[in-house]
Amino acid sequence: MDIEDRIARRRRTGDRHRLVLDEDPLSPVWHPEEPIGRGPLVERLLDHFDPVFDGTVPPNGYLYGPGGTGKSAVTTALVERLAGSLSPPTDAVYTTTRGGSAPGVSFVRVDLREADSAFEFAHAVLDGLVPESVPRSGVGTDEIHERLERRVRGGGPVVVVADHVAEPETVDVATVDDRLAGVAGAFAWLAIGREEPSAAGVPPETAVVEVDPYSQAALTDLLAARADAGLGQGSLSHASIRRVAEWAEGDAEFALSAVLGAVEAASAAGEAVVDDADIEAGMRAVPWPCVPLGRVLALPANRIRALRCLVALAPEQRAPVSGCAARIAGELDLTASTVERFLYELAETGVVERVQVDDHGGPGRPPSRVEPRFATLAFQRLSRRRFDRTTV
Repeated sequence: MDIEDRIARRRRTGDRHRLVLDEDPLSPVWHPEEPIGRGPLVERLLDHFDPVFDGTVPPNGYLYGPGGTGKSAVTTALVERLAGSLSPPTDAVYTTTRGGSAPGVSFVRVDLREADSAFEFAHAVLDGLVPESVPRSGVGTDEIHERLERRVRGGGPVVVVADHVAEPETVDVATVDDRLAGVAGAFAWLAIGREEPSAAGVPPETAVVEVDPYSQAALTDLLAARADAGLGQGSLSHASIRRVAEWAEGDAEFALSAVLGAVEAASAAGEAVVDDADIEAGMRAVPWPCVPLGRVLALPANRIRALRCLVALAPEQRAPVSGCAARIAGELDLTASTVERFLYELAETGVVERVQVDDHGGPGRPPSRVEPRFATLAFQRLSRRRFDRTTV
């Protein structure tokens, strides 16, 4: 954030005493145009992509590391910049001179959480390459493939950055490779995930780039910059930022989820600052291990609504599963059996967990209580913003 940005931040909204000035920088699912503290990773990825500056595709690659290490943030920003500088207009004269003029290599990013099926994947690639909107109805996968092949023949090679591979709801790297191999043309891919290469289905000839967690100092800087951009002046102390950075152990998603949860706690109490109690509440609302909120928010809308009702229930109201489902169904236009099916499916993918109730005090098998495995306070705020179009 430069000096002009800092001055503009203090002037905007006409009210410097509001708690939240801009919610986006506080969100763990939002990515800035300039990722913080990841310069070496940017250089390593530029080394990998170096052939594109001569108009040829790079080798296939796999970027992996723990959650909250900036993989999505860096690649989202990098793809946007490379696409803008290396993808010329269709009437451009292609050359092989180095630089950002017109080698003709196109970049497109596909989020597998939103485009997991073969059709959705191919549709997302084509939609990212052509200026016109690609229809979803009345066309099949084969027709999308044909249009992709024509695009590559006329517009040059394509690099597909496939994010969030090998998650419980998404495909592995081998499937991404197979889907692009089924389309004629010059394609290369960079897959992004958390799993070790062998567990993610990475072909043996793939170039691998590993990323480590943030250092405590780098994570502190990241949180400070995000808070400075999103919160009112003096709303969050640097001591609190250091406390969260230390607690998060290098995971920016955990840290941002805790900060956003603390903001939600402070907002609910009508406070203009985030105090120590709010920080503790924000951290308590992030379970370990924790499902990324991006995964949760990519679920179908009816499941997100069911989860909103779940987190609003007291712990004792979440048992047994059938009773929990009935309480949730009472708030939604769904049957209890449908909600119960949702809860079992979500438990299979780890979004929620069935925890045995030890003190039920009755005969027979102890009932299970449904517990969220994601950051609940941050989820409440983000989902309310999406569904209610209101924020505190």
